[in-house]
Amino acid sequence: MSDFKVTRYKLRASGMSVRGPEEPFSIVFLSDLHNKSYGKGNERLLQEIRNQDPEAVLIGGDLLTSADPPQMEAALEVMKELTRWYPIYAVNGNHEQRLKEQTEKYGDAYDYYSQAVRSFGVHLLENTSEYAEFCRMPFRIWGYELPLDYYRRGRSFTLMTEQVTEALGAPKEGCCNVLLAHNPVYFDTYAAWGADLTLSGHLHGGIVRLPLLGGVISPQMKLFPDYTRGCYTKENHRMIVGAGLGSHTIPIRINNPPELGVIDVLN
Repeated sequence: MSDFKVTRYKLRASGMSVRGPEEPFSIVFLSDLHNKSYGKGNERLLQEIRNQDPEAVLIGGDLLTSADPPQMEAALEVMKELTRWYPIYAVNGNHEQRLKEQTEKYGDAYDYYSQAVRSFGVHLLENTSEYAEFCRMPFRIWGYELPLDYYRRGRSFTLMTEQVTEALGAPKEGCCNVLLAHNPVYFDTYAAWGADLTLSGHLHGGIVRLPLLGGVISPQMKLFPDYTRGCYTKENHRMIVGAGLGSHTIPIRINNPPELGVIDVLN
């Protein structure tokens, strides 16, 4: 029995100026675990990922929880185990970013975390990118870090395309540019920058989901946010928002099961 839902998405290379795969393949996307365990050693989550036989696992941030002290044991265990089987690409969410920016509170916790995941072999993307090929289809995988101010409750910030370009540089031609960006609020900017596919989380599916209306509230306490769960499109640009596997700020879910995402890549 699984405690979470597997949601499948399709990504077609034919809509991009890029060489398609020699054969269809899958990528697993997970986010917002918040140090939750699905069985001893997260065995149920790990088994489901193995069942999908992915070419890679992409992580959208907030695998840990920035409590006092930070809770990261289950997160580290999952990443260590996954690197035995697959290439892992990860970006920081606001909880990792909090450890990184607020050293007066958390001390060297972020250094411990980042050094640990890199020692496992995780590609931790801190405003950086890496080239990868899966079934001979070329990818450039980017990790974009938003400053912590962009997550504060009751405040709204504009993110300009130039800010993303300044942090990352320009997207690469001839590749599928996949942007790991924890906060989906700025999809317009990510698309304008040139991300073919953005993978986000953060909103935990809107906490409570209502028929026809969707997710009710964001972690920043905004009612009926625009992007909470699922696939969104702007012209040729797509964004998948994972509902997350754990919870934190509002520790409930109604009509909103935890989610593991699987992206089937086709010609």
